[in-house]
Amino acid sequence: MLNDNFKIAVVIVTFNRCDELVKTISAIQNQGILENDIIVINNNSTDNTKNILDSNYKNIQSIHLNENIASAGGFSKGMQTAFEKGYDWVWLFNDDSRPVEGSLKSILTHLNSDKIQIGLLKIANKDENNKAVLLYWNGVRKPVSVDVSNEIIQTDLITFDGCIISKKTIEKIGYCDPLYFMGTYEFDYCLKAKDAGIGVYTLPNGLIEDGKLGGKNGTPPWRQYYNTRNHLWLALNRKSFVIFKGWLIREIKYTLSIILSGDKKIMRLVFKLRAIRDAFLNKRGKRYDPIKYK
Repeated sequence: MLNDNFKIAVVIVTFNRCDELVKTISAIQNQGILENDIIVINNNSTDNTKNILDSNYKNIQSIHLNENIASAGGFSKGMQTAFEKGYDWVWLFNDDSRPVEGSLKSILTHLNSDKIQIGLLKIANKDENNKAVLLYWNGVRKPVSVDVSNEIIQTDLITFDGCIISKKTIEKIGYCDPLYFMGTYEFDYCLKAKDAGIGVYTLPNGLIEDGKLGGKNGTPPWRQYYNTRNHLWLALNRKSFVIFKGWLIREIKYTLSIILSGDKKIMRLVFKLRAIRDAFLNKRGKRYDPIKYK
């Protein structure tokens, strides 16, 4: 679609945000994407998501799961679906992130270039100063703000919202790892890409809208569990002192913050201890259901 050289699928992962999902679908259609090139992974939503998709978007490829496998599982399933259907590129979005006017056109300019071999290309988000945010890696993610432009920049990391991934990349390194459940899976995927010599790039034009609704009420204890466990597991799995050091410094900082000024202190500290235990014991996947620990 939109290009005779390759086929692009869009994957949206959603959970209980049907109003936001409708906005995102509309924004994607405004890019010229057809409904039958949109894949929605419905993470067992309990709101009106299923009814809206089945009634109003019959040509969209809606996959209704019988359990919530979170963002890592949802994106993995979406990437697999697009790959098996023969798409050349898959463009990823959360239900609260969406392209704005000119987004896809700006991406296609670079995908059509013969000068650079792109494996992953993300439209950069903007910070509070209207600068584009790039992500680098030194054991933890390191954000760097730059002026907005249409010139792509090679980076260490990307997040999946607004990122387009090539079929060749998936052929080399597979789908993102669903056993992360949520958090860290994007960084793991980028590190695998780097290991395979695949180019990871960011387009710093800021042509993406991101509601960041998942973090508007702060970080709940169960999410801290996954952040702690997954980052440590990544360090152990890669046998990387640099990642372990980054994890340790981060955990000391956040643990002190919990002790000094955090709410739900006991619950947060217990979740962190469980996360460390599970990382060392290789206990992965969905260990704690977010619905039960609101």
